[in-house]
Amino acid sequence: KGQFVVISDSITDGSFLIHHFLSLYIKGGWRVCFLALSQSFGHYNAVGQKLGVHLTQARDKGQLRFIDGLKLSLQGYTKQGGAVEELDANPLRCLWDKEATLRPLYDLVKTHVCSEEGVLEGPTLLLVDDLSVLVSLGVSVKDVTDFMHYCRVLMCPTIQTQGTIVSLVHKDADVEDEENSTLFRHMAYQSTLHLAVEGLSSGYSRDVHGQVTVTFRNVLDSTQPPTRKRSLQYKVEERNVSFFAPGTSRAVL
Repeated sequence: KGQFVVISDSITDGSFLIHHFLSLYIKGGWRVCFLALSQSFGHYNAVGQKLGVHLTQARDKGQLRFIDGLKLSLQGYTKQGGAVEELDANPLRCLWDKEATLRPLYDLVKTHVCSEEGVLEGPTLLLVDDLSVLVSLGVSVKDVTDFMHYCRVLMCPTIQTQGTIVSLVHKDADVEDEENSTLFRHMAYQSTLHLAVEGLSSGYSRDVHGQVTVTFRNVLDSTQPPTRKRSLQYKVEERNVSFFAPGTSRAVL
């Protein structure tokens, strides 16, 4: 609780951690607000079933609130939202209206995670997959970081609160993208837990798919080091993800 978790990936796909956190919190009984900008609900549901969770059931009973950002962005760019009023009500209208911001998207998130009194309704996860899509679609880094700042104040202003945020952002070392690099730096600075997913420097391996560097940022206890790091290697399996200390995979041992 009270954590702002940022997942970054470089020269590999870190989305397996999105599926991991989604299934973990659904199984744990948390309410989940999922802002999906990268894939459709059908994709997440298919992966979720392999991991032992049924997102359709969770959505139907109100445990999962799914915001289809992929559909919303498509409506704006293709003007398939129907009437002008519907386009104006689209929370991603900043994609075609340069005077608009992400405030409507924040308001939508707030209605999904808060009661009428404006407080979280029990332990709640805000999951975002992924922030880099907004920048790729033309939203300014400032607007994206402002959006996440207000989401953090809403969800986890302190470590004692009942909310948690998990968000993915790309940080590809082989691509020169100043905007995404700036977004990553902002998100990493705000995070209390940073999971940096990287491919192996040695190349492809059947038994080890990559490495995760876990950085814990201490924001409360001044007697403890400001940051602590730990490195793990991982293997993505059909229905699970295995994590282990470097050099201790079954193939090595």
